[in-house]
Amino acid sequence: MPENPAAFSGPDQKERLLKPARDIRSILRWGYPKFATIRFVAEHFRLSVEERHILTRVIMPPEKVAARIRKKVSCDSVSNRDLLLDGYNVLLSVDSLLRKEPMWFCDDGYIRDTRYYFSKTSHAEDIEGALDLILEFLSEKNPGSVTFLLDSQISRSGELAGFIRHKLEKHGIQGQAYTSKTADFDLKKEGGNPEKNAITATSDGIIIDSVLHVIDIPACLMEKMGIEPLRLY
Repeated sequence: MPENPAAFSGPDQKERLLKPARDIRSILRWGYPKFATIRFVAEHFRLSVEERHILTRVIMPPEKVAARIRKKVSCDSVSNRDLLLDGYNVLLSVDSLLRKEPMWFCDDGYIRDTRYYFSKTSHAEDIEGALDLILEFLSEKNPGSVTFLLDSQISRSGELAGFIRHKLEKHGIQGQAYTSKTADFDLKKEGGNPEKNAITATSDGIIIDSVLHVIDIPACLMEKMGIEPLRLY
């Protein structure tokens, strides 16, 4: 049986956000802008900064939902395919999962966390467990190649890229890890190239909107582990 979502967050917070979430979705159906709508409803309900950010992460305008869902591929679709990973996005999300932090099922069908948006310290150096879990999953799915792309502006990204290359070799996975000053641009360019037809692993909505195929690795791991995400409906 799946674990109780309340294990990842106090049920009081979810209950407090259900009514605002319903109101926001109702207003968005009339075509009003997302951020102004969330701000208006959040002020009415006197929500905290964190609660407002959760709503921003979870709720999507209707026009975004269908397009993003169509791009999502199943957890078994990566066999013999080239896979691009939005490095920090995926690693930190899986790290949050391992730490039993809140994992939210969002309107566009992807899993997102909010933990790192409220931390004043970087946890990027302490993600070996997350990396191992991701690589174990990928080794079972037999991708053609795996490329991790890391934002070079984050401290010690070069060291992490080297560590990922070592781990890829240890797990017997054909792949590479790079740093880039324009990581998001590179992911959108490579993932949106129809000739390469690669699958991109990310939950970043801006990247999802620009690529062809997307896999939600945290969602795949949660399904395998029998963990249900939190849902605002």
